[in-house]
Amino acid sequence: MQRVQVIDQAALDSALIAFARYKTGETKLFDLERAMSFEVGEALSRSELVRFTITKMVSGRYRIRDEGENAITDAGRARLEVIRG
Repeated sequence: MQRVQVIDQAALDSALIAFARYKTGETKLFDLERAMSFEVGEALSRSELVRFTITKMVSGRYRIRDEGENAITDAGRARLEVIRG
């Protein structure tokens, strides 16, 4: 039996903001890990908002591999504009 976890839009929005701050250099990976759980990061990676893969390490920390400056898609940028008002 597969376990399903529901991630709400507010959590995805917060993760998107945290990832955008990480990409612009406002925060470091440690800050991103504190702001975004692995499960939310995994859900975000499956969305059309970003282009990255996330892998959980044995230590509990996680690794994100993204597409550099193209890591946030046009849809992600549009969503950031809506969120930030």
